Amino acid sequence: MTLDQATRLRELAEQHERSRKERASTDLGARSKKSVPPVASPRKPTFDGPPRLAHATAFVSGKGGVGKSNLALNLAIALGCRGRRVVLFDADMGMANLDVLCGLTPTGTLEDVVRGRTTLREILVQGPGGFQLVPGASGVASMANIDGLGRRRLLKQLSMLDTVADHLLIDMGAGISSSVMSFAAAADRVVIVTTPEPTSMTDAYGAMKALVSRSRQMRLDLVVNMAHSDEEGVDVHTRISRVARKFLGVELGLAAVIPHDMLVSQAVRVRRPVLLESPHAPVTRAIDRLARHLEGLPVERFDGAGAESASKPAEAGREGGFFQRLAGSIFSRGR
Repeated sequence: MTLDQATRLRELAEQHERSRKERASTDLGARSKKSVPPVASPRKPTFDGPPRLAHATAFVSGKGGVGKSNLALNLAIALGCRGRRVVLFDADMGMANLDVLCGLTPTGTLEDVVRGRTTLREILVQGPGGFQLVPGASGVASMANIDGLGRRRLLKQLSMLDTVADHLLIDMGAGISSSVMSFAAAADRVVIVTTPEPTSMTDAYGAMKALVSRSRQMRLDLVVNMAHSDEEGVDVHTRISRVARKFLGVELGLAAVIPHDMLVSQAVRVRRPVLLESPHAPVTRAIDRLARHLEGLPVERFDGAGAESASKPAEAGREGGFFQRLAGSIFSRGR
């Protein structure tokens, strides 16, 4: 991580802390007058800049509890620090939690858009670090099985995100359900998140197998999270990629090895992204390296030697935008 990026993270951390204290002071005054729960009113993001097709990266995992949502959140901040326009889409329709990890209280969710109560622009909120968050609908079981009318309404609203960001990060629900696979197959790149646990590795391979059965056009990368060393992460990738090459005929890239760090758990408890809570931690440097990988910039190899990144620059390389492809996939299957 460069000195400028570290300085930017420190500035963001200080700004986030000032905002938190201001909200706490405002909430305390409001509670003294009314016995109602405080509701944050985050700034609405703007849609400045020339139109372009966003590079869509979907985050999937075979099982829950591997840190997928935390990774997507902090990566959004890391890319924002590089001056990129980032939209983070919480696509876990049943158990969305990115707003909780950010310390935000959205005034609306995707459920409101599906029901026709509001527009996507109205529910978008500014996340810490400058990215734009599309809040999901946590705990709303019906969102996991949206009907045809609701799906069309939602996709029509979401399609504008294809042209207002450089990066569209999609945090999918865990598992290999049909809806998860449809979203992931429409992305330019799919990041499969695993840990060194044998069950997690097995489930990661299962997710990869389901993805390949849907489409072979996407780029598949692995992130090994909660690794105790770079060597352990590389070993996990070697074992999974060997099986994928032999039985699926696909190559699996290694996007990042993220170290196990108790600072992540501490950050979750205080509802602050670890990049802002601990800008100099090893986990922060690892996530910044992942951001460089997605940007197609030179990265340091896991053995410490300098090397050019094998990743292609983050440009939308498939025809149409993510949501345009998603709509085509869903409606062609008659769902």
